[in-house]
Amino acid sequence: MCARYVSVRSDDDISAELDAVNAVDEPTPPDYNIAPTDPVRIAVNRPLRAESGERAAAPTRQLRSARWGLVPSWSKDRKGAARLINARLETVATAPAFRHAYARRRCLVPADGWYEWQTADSVTGPRKRPRFMTPEDGHLLAFAGLYEFWRAAGGPTLTTCTILTAPAYGVLTEVHDRMPLLLPRAAWTRWLDPSVADPSDVLEVWDQAVGERLELRPVSTEVNSVKADGAQLIDRADEPEPGTLF
Repeated sequence: MCARYVSVRSDDDISAELDAVNAVDEPTPPDYNIAPTDPVRIAVNRPLRAESGERAAAPTRQLRSARWGLVPSWSKDRKGAARLINARLETVATAPAFRHAYARRRCLVPADGWYEWQTADSVTGPRKRPRFMTPEDGHLLAFAGLYEFWRAAGGPTLTTCTILTAPAYGVLTEVHDRMPLLLPRAAWTRWLDPSVADPSDVLEVWDQAVGERLELRPVSTEVNSVKADGAQLIDRADEPEPGTLF
């Protein structure tokens, strides 16, 4: 799964990397510990609106803000958002909460990496040690995502999103059995195209031999708290000796 990730680049830098128009309302500060229901950036392919409210005729790839944790448009309330931060690749096209967004509202979720917790032995029993998965060369990651619009009666429209997950592969299986679905640049256009109802042909499980080369970096347990933030969270931490206290 993916329950915490990092996104610290500026809106302009991400927009340039994703070939998107920066349409974020307010500048987004760096976040080294994004957690469920936090505000995040997403890239979508939708018509831009003029100040008058009129929509353009053709869609434009644009960077927008959303809340992490998808709220289906038919939901009576937004209480379940924290439970819908991930959508499984295997069922996303048919699951009631995701199938409409999968067919019409797909997005990219830019990230610098994500956290996962690896179980290891210690003198007090199994303990979980956080690791930061990030590209070895430092380039931007694009998670496959979905987004939705939800509105309470008489209230403002809320944009929410979820991240697709897939079975982990290779060395990543040593950390967790699931991982966010990483989309290569060649897949971005088709994944974002709202005229394509089923882009399953671009959804491939990550393979280090032909795709991303990731560093599995041990980091401090400080990241365990959702309140923690700052660049120190992604600094490499010393690995404990096997069988010792963390």
